[in-house]
Amino acid sequence: MNSLALKYAPIIYMDKREPVEIKRIGFTEYTKNGSKSISFNRKFDFENMRGAVKVLEYAYYLDFDIQHLYDLEHIWVYLDVNDKVVGAEGSFHGRFLNALNKEFGKLENESNIVMYSQPGKHAMVADPKLMYIYTELFSSCGRLAGIYGLDAPERFTSDIHISDEDDKKIVQYIRDNLSFTPSMEFVRCHIADDKYMDGAQLEKEIPGFIKAQLSNLGIMY
Repeated sequence: MNSLALKYAPIIYMDKREPVEIKRIGFTEYTKNGSKSISFNRKFDFENMRGAVKVLEYAYYLDFDIQHLYDLEHIWVYLDVNDKVVGAEGSFHGRFLNALNKEFGKLENESNIVMYSQPGKHAMVADPKLMYIYTELFSSCGRLAGIYGLDAPERFTSDIHISDEDDKKIVQYIRDNLSFTPSMEFVRCHIADDKYMDGAQLEKEIPGFIKAQLSNLGIMY
């Protein structure tokens, strides 16, 4: 794997009761201001991060969000001409939040941003307190678990066709097997080097990951 990816790999903390593990991490480097992310609906604006000349994108794939099958979250690390970290962001329910500023955010070894994964939903934030702005922080993991069934972008599901009854099977599986009450106590994840891969390759493999989970549930697609 790209040595840059490992050198600046974010440090992730997850709820100690979190039932879903990170499956793969796609890495992409962008060096042109205005570049469009290959996996998130955004263009990069280096002017928001003073001195930035490149951004490292980490795309975290998990088989399940607590409310649906499929999950892809992101962390972005911005570097200057000397490869010093000058900023970072984390994905938060379709948006992205600043993860390194004078109010919060922490680097270890001057290169590894410390991030916290929202229980069940896996949004990435610099401080667990930020999770409380999400109204369904706790209910999404219990009463509202599984409600969206299979919920993935069309680029990953163009040849996947399941029925409403199959979707209900996914809902029930999540409720029966993954529902939990967040402890809001966070433990550091051990992420093996071999989980990192090229971002474009991850994009290609995600449909297979989804199909594997459908097969595990006995769902024909």
